[in-house]
Amino acid sequence: LKWVPRRSTRAAQKTPKDAKEQGYELFLHLARWFRDSGARYPSLFINFDQTQVVMADNAASTLDIEGSKQIAVVGKEEKRAFTAVVGVSASGDVLPTQFIFKGATDRSLPSLSAPCRAEASRLGFDYALNDTTYWSDHESMERYLDQVVVPYLTREKELNSCHDDQECAVLLDCWSVHRSLAFRSLVHRRWPFLRLFFVPGGCTGL
Repeated sequence: LKWVPRRSTRAAQKTPKDAKEQGYELFLHLARWFRDSGARYPSLFINFDQTQVVMADNAASTLDIEGSKQIAVVGKEEKRAFTAVVGVSASGDVLPTQFIFKGATDRSLPSLSAPCRAEASRLGFDYALNDTTYWSDHESMERYLDQVVVPYLTREKELNSCHDDQECAVLLDCWSVHRSLAFRSLVHRRWPFLRLFFVPGGCTGL
């Protein structure tokens, strides 16, 4: 399994006791949406989530000679990481990934001359900045929808001869940014054809 010793950083989120019931309720909501919306193509339904990618961990654990009193660890005070937003449609299409880096200028992003950067850009991968953290925020989520999700759905509607206002749906993790009034209002205003559904809290890994 290639496991290595790791220190816990937080308590795992507890699965709710009624997780099965909540999952079934979500299934019913989605089934009703497919029935009533006229969405007859699986590519009109997208699921995406954020995942942390650690480039340089600041773990306090290492290996040294038994009995050593002072153990030096390089990078103990800093952590290098970014967020990858990964999406897939119900038809199996993998959408271009969005990468979010902490920083305020393009100098915080991978260099344009970095290996495979040109190919990633050609494939539609998106690079976003957050000046306070490397996690998604309201602005990066809007950018992901605008640059990745909506263009994909627009192409799929054209390929399947759907009307421009054909409803589409996105399944999101139950996270504060996703469920915020600001984000939901933004989606309703800019993309009124886009419906949002949420995985019940604590049930993402099920």
